[in-house]
Amino acid sequence: MIPAAIAKALRLPALEADLFQPTQWDSPADKAAFGNALLRFLAEDCPKEKFKKPFYQRLSNCFGHIAHYNVHGFYETFFTSTADKIEFLQQTLGYPCWGDPAHTFSDLERVVVHRIAQSGLLDWHKRTLTIETETREKAMLARLKAKYEPDPLPSKPSASTPIVPAPIPVSTPAPPQQTTLFDLFS
Repeated sequence: MIPAAIAKALRLPALEADLFQPTQWDSPADKAAFGNALLRFLAEDCPKEKFKKPFYQRLSNCFGHIAHYNVHGFYETFFTSTADKIEFLQQTLGYPCWGDPAHTFSDLERVVVHRIAQSGLLDWHKRTLTIETETREKAMLARLKAKYEPDPLPSKPSASTPIVPAPIPVSTPAPPQQTTLFDLFS
């Protein structure tokens, strides 16, 4: 879960239409609505139920992202793991926001990039990934140690562990010795 301070830094203040220029197809209010939806999506840690087709279509045309064939492919590429989210944020933050705001969402992109950068979201995801990796690796180490370095003597047998006595060595009798004539008369 995204910390409240980061979520607040992403979402507040809400983006207002007067910050943006209209395009031939989209109003400043459309740009602000998309920006607020994107920032809310990130602040809520990218819930799948909020990743609808209209949102995807706009996002896949911003920040230099490509469509990844469909809404499911885009979501699976960028939002199913912490490492994926880091990749999305790095690509978004690294995008130079080219284009004329009268024809693109570049004015909105600049504002969103600044907001994400100031929020600390990328650093939080990087710390989270470090913790996830360490936890996973420690669990793997424990499994491998249990497999390859078992305890030489169990501390106390459990009730379900049968106690098996040590095997008793069986001595084999010496083969009978054949007596000779000389043994009889000596």
